[in-house]
Amino acid sequence: MRLLIALSDQDMACAIAQTLVCKDWDVEWTNDGADAVSRLKTEHYSVLLLHQCLSACEGMMIGQTLSRLVCPPRVLFICPPECYIAKPEWADVVVCPGVTPSRLCRLIRILSQKPLPKAAAVQNTQVCISVNAFLDEIGLAQRYKGRQYASWLLQRLIPSPDWERMPLESLYLSCAQQFSTTSAAVERCLRVAVESVFTQGSLAGIERHFGATIDPERGKPTNRAFLLQAAQQLRLALRHSFTDACSPNSSVMHHSPAAPTSV
Repeated sequence: MRLLIALSDQDMACAIAQTLVCKDWDVEWTNDGADAVSRLKTEHYSVLLLHQCLSACEGMMIGQTLSRLVCPPRVLFICPPECYIAKPEWADVVVCPGVTPSRLCRLIRILSQKPLPKAAAVQNTQVCISVNAFLDEIGLAQRYKGRQYASWLLQRLIPSPDWERMPLESLYLSCAQQFSTTSAAVERCLRVAVESVFTQGSLAGIERHFGATIDPERGKPTNRAFLLQAAQQLRLALRHSFTDACSPNSSVMHHSPAAPTSV
């Protein structure tokens, strides 16, 4: 697990790091909002510990960055009680200033087990559209129950790579609970769906997204290999999509009203 601490209190950051490092956590600290943004854009963190004491401008930059990340972290936000009503939509948990490092460590460990970061909800619609377009492209027909399961699992694997470390049985169980079925049924239906893609699906789509990753003896990937490769391909596509949407040359930016100017 990886933690990014963005706060000005170095002593608290050190106390948290000393507690978590021995529990297989990789902990980084910064007291600069621009540096936090840069790290979030280039690295994946399981949890972000953010203090409101960063300037309003820095806080806004971090908030905008979180809303555009394909794989956002879970966010533990420290702010005064009077700010709770207007707490940011990307904050998973909000706590008061003055909380002890040991309490923060417990919250960080609990938060790291949350299936999806709250910030991922901002991209939920676009991720869903991309997943279903991907399944259409490789030729996974709607009639297979395994398509529903593949779509549901991919929508959780894409924004939360930590899910990839979970045993496949745990993923099946989570999916089964969502669809009121059994883990065995999810595994079986997904396997049938994957087999259908590599026997009757789109050769162009398969070659584009899976290429040489297919086992030549089996002729198809395992369920895990299929999900991980699909999630990786979709993350890359979504990163380009989010980057293009924020680019000055994108159609969204091009058609937006020009900023006021003065002479």
